[in-house]
Amino acid sequence: MAELTHADPLAGDSRVLWCEAIRVAVTERWLDVRAGLDLLPSERSEQWQVWLDDAERPDAAPRLFGNGFTVTALQAAWHAISTTPVPADDRDADSFACQHLQHALHAAVRIGNDTDTVAAIAGALLGAYWGASAVPAAWRRKVHGWPAMRARELVGLAVLAACPGEAPVEPGA
Repeated sequence: MAELTHADPLAGDSRVLWCEAIRVAVTERWLDVRAGLDLLPSERSEQWQVWLDDAERPDAAPRLFGNGFTVTALQAAWHAISTTPVPADDRDADSFACQHLQHALHAAVRIGNDTDTVAAIAGALLGAYWGASAVPAAWRRKVHGWPAMRARELVGLAVLAACPGEAPVEPGA
């Protein structure tokens, strides 16, 4: 589908890398955007390795401002995720590892420019890894879906997609 709006093969590469990263996050509980490098044409895989290495540099954010480009949008999202520390689980300090989702999304937005795209890319992977319960309830209440669905109904659809035959979450349940 990326080819519909982005004819550049790099858009397809971005999609492959991110979809494989999401699969790995869900099935293997690992954040690894490089998991799909072997799925790319070898002539572009090496360049992507360089771009991903660059995105992991702590000082990379200023170079990611031109993030309307598929490569820099993916780099910006990965930068926000990979350079944001995962908090320690410490109940007494009200600190939980899953707060990484919130902190990394804030970091994605702070990169600037195409923030909705970068945050959506980062949010997809962070959500796949940390799960819906890591999304603050206040954020979930603001989610609007299609058509006229709220977060609860969207969760029900997600359950049906992931577990065919399971009963969806009923509104108000």
